[in-house]
Amino acid sequence: MIMQITPMTALEQGLNRSMAAQNAIAQNIANVDTPDYKAKKVLFEDVLDSKMQANRTNPKHLSFTSAGEPGFRIVNDSFGSVQNNGNNVDLEHEMSELAQNQLLYQTLSQAASDQFQKFNIVLGGAR
Repeated sequence: MIMQITPMTALEQGLNRSMAAQNAIAQNIANVDTPDYKAKKVLFEDVLDSKMQANRTNPKHLSFTSAGEPGFRIVNDSFGSVQNNGNNVDLEHEMSELAQNQLLYQTLSQAASDQFQKFNIVLGGAR
């Protein structure tokens, strides 16, 4: 079954992915000194690629995640070198990821707000 993805569905999935990334980054930062802790990261692109290939019934069709699936997965991050205590959290990398993710979340939030404004106009609300 090919699922049509609406702009709001795409925005919802993007916001959910960004929130999961925020949680993973916060967990990494909180555990920067925890012995043997392995950093986490959220993968989206590989999940999207695998879904697109698995659900394609026609070469002209594109499909995305099925209903109820998050569209991302959380994995241990192999980025960075392992410290003497077995921890591989790189604080500078995490802070950079945090800044990028915050910009993404703000952009997606604004896009969702714009969509709701359009709905409001169509339904006869504010002009």
